[in-house]
Amino acid sequence: MAAYQRILVCLDLDPHCGQTLSRAARLAQACGARLEAIHVVEHHAPMDLDYGLGGLPGIELDLPALLKVARERLDGLMREAGLEETPREVLAGMAHLEIPRLAEERDVDLIVMGAHARRGLERLLGSTTRAVLNHAPCDVLAVRLEKQPQP
Repeated sequence: MAAYQRILVCLDLDPHCGQTLSRAARLAQACGARLEAIHVVEHHAPMDLDYGLGGLPGIELDLPALLKVARERLDGLMREAGLEETPREVLAGMAHLEIPRLAEERDVDLIVMGAHARRGLERLLGSTTRAVLNHAPCDVLAVRLEKQPQP
């Protein structure tokens, strides 16, 4: 099997995502692969919230503002990791669909994602990582995230 050439690291920007980025960066360096980073702002098609709820005034998502904040956080994370020059992108959509789509579009041969230990209802419903694994056009590495990030 040939070494990975293009690695896509998917970051949810939670407090533990630096572990995922670090693992992906080390792997890319070891393989001589190109590393790209992505964050997907979960954005679903508008729903009729008025149905049976009597309306919920004042609840609107300011998608451009959410994307801007996500870009700033991703840029900061990349800067802290010393990866300022690494290509990155923030998208809006459903992560479990956008990640495999982008991986196929960019001819990625490895997707790296964090995997949280889930329990109860979250495990029953599945996770973004599991959904990506089922739809990915390439290998997927799930990085088991420690509760306390290690230096």
